[in-house]
Amino acid sequence: MNPRFTIGFLVAAVVLAALVFGLDRFNIGPSSGADATATASAGQDLQMLQFDDSKVTALELHQQDKTLRITRSGDGWVIADTGEAANRASFNSLVIRMSQLRGSRRVADPGDLKQYGLDAPRDSAIAELDDGTRYELLVGSKTPVQTGTYVKLANQAEVFVIADQFVSDMERLIGDPKEPPTPTPRPAPPAAPEGTPTPAG
Repeated sequence: MNPRFTIGFLVAAVVLAALVFGLDRFNIGPSSGADATATASAGQDLQMLQFDDSKVTALELHQQDKTLRITRSGDGWVIADTGEAANRASFNSLVIRMSQLRGSRRVADPGDLKQYGLDAPRDSAIAELDDGTRYELLVGSKTPVQTGTYVKLANQAEVFVIADQFVSDMERLIGDPKEPPTPTPRPAPPAAPEGTPTPAG
């Protein structure tokens, strides 16, 4: 084998190894596009919210020009504007999930919030606890590849991606917040007069 070729090959391998090490050392990588900055590693903390759902006294939801406020009333929940019973199943499900909300990914360096739809959030959810604590979740746009929705807490800079289902359930409750009516049981058929022959089966 030609010695010059061997030496050239070794030099190229060393340069390539140094380049890879340098990129890794300084964390250089693709940075274009909002979705490219969202990263998640096994050890990364993706817990956004954690509170006792039984301490919630009110939940306020916003979607564009719509506002829904649900407050505790005795053992149940009512729509603040009308005093009607709120949809207990939908409300409880949303509050429980919000109290333990985790992101599927974290945006490493958010920068301009406009690219995530969080400069003017389309939706928001505010949970109020009995000690006066408030947790406000802001909802932005969907990720470019439609794998989730960008969100952030109002008092924090970090941006996360969460599953679309949570946002869909928020919007569904805003659109239909009332407790569904209890189905009226069918009346039992009238009893046959005594002595009436029973039809043969």
